[in-house]
Amino acid sequence: MRLCIATYATERYDYALPNVGRRIASCLYHSNITEGDFIFVGDNSEKIKESALLYIRELLPENFKFHFLALNLQDCKLANYKEDAQLLIAQMQTSAFTLARKLNAEYFWSIESDVLVPTNALSVSLDILKFDNGYYDVAMCSYPSQGGGAFLGGRGDCNHHIAEDFIDEEKELEDDITKELEERKKQIEKENFEPPQEWINRGRELHDIVKKSPPKGNVFEANAKRWRKRGWMEYAYPAIGKGSIVPTDWVGLGCTLLSKKALALAHFDGYEGKGTQDLFLGWTYWKPNGINMCVTTHVICDHIIRKRKEDSEEQLWEDFTHVLAYHEQEGECEGHLRQRHVPFYRHVAGEKPKQENSSKDKKANK
Repeated sequence: MRLCIATYATERYDYALPNVGRRIASCLYHSNITEGDFIFVGDNSEKIKESALLYIRELLPENFKFHFLALNLQDCKLANYKEDAQLLIAQMQTSAFTLARKLNAEYFWSIESDVLVPTNALSVSLDILKFDNGYYDVAMCSYPSQGGGAFLGGRGDCNHHIAEDFIDEEKELEDDITKELEERKKQIEKENFEPPQEWINRGRELHDIVKKSPPKGNVFEANAKRWRKRGWMEYAYPAIGKGSIVPTDWVGLGCTLLSKKALALAHFDGYEGKGTQDLFLGWTYWKPNGINMCVTTHVICDHIIRKRKEDSEEQLWEDFTHVLAYHEQEGECEGHLRQRHVPFYRHVAGEKPKQENSSKDKKANK
């Protein structure tokens, strides 16, 4: 078995690499895997080179071959999920895919630089890809989203890559908003209807209003009235967790194992940076070519995320939260997905672990 592992980080995204490296090494130890290839894709900064060598290469088994790809990247505080940032990520992952194919990898394990994988993540993922003589070609271990919200994985279609968890008729909306939405539906149904830009802009505003509105009830109540595909894990497959492996229409690449077939189809040609690069990959190259994807909630990863200002999506670039994923341990909900937010400690061998300072702490220390 030729295993290729890859991770990707620019200078401003190396904050969790000591923890990430130790977790990957633990997975290899648990799986009794002592040889393979590790591809680290980064910018050409001295900081990222030092981090890659110290926190990744030095922790790998002796027989692992380490490949460092230094790209000439311009990472100037690009906002998450904006086009330039997504294109940069796609460029880094393309480099890793390309080298892995050159190395004739049988399995490609993608680990993002802010995801902490549990000890059994690799062994379970390998088992999944062997299920039913390779029914699945992509296996993702779920983890909480970047905002520390829902767990990744769920349902969608080619027009809505991630289905809405609750649609407008399932939301608590003001009467005037409901009436306006009904009128717009009637307008759309008219033959040769060509909406003006103002009408389109208003549609975007209404979409945001609906998205932020609370549902009329929980997902079980909504499903009792109308069963439908829902986008994120807790809504697509409510009340599951430990022991579960389920089909998914979309994946991230934070902790995701690809078969040789999926790796051969891993391309970003045609990607313009609209939507996330992993959704583009799945819906443009994998789904149309019969690649079956799954997600396990039996093995779940932690996510190190940047804090945001109160009541804002603006990130605090030097403040981090450790989103700790776990399964409920007792009661009627035993085994269900859970998460809690705790301080992030950057663990470096030989150094006393210390918490990343918040902006308030920094002011107090001055």
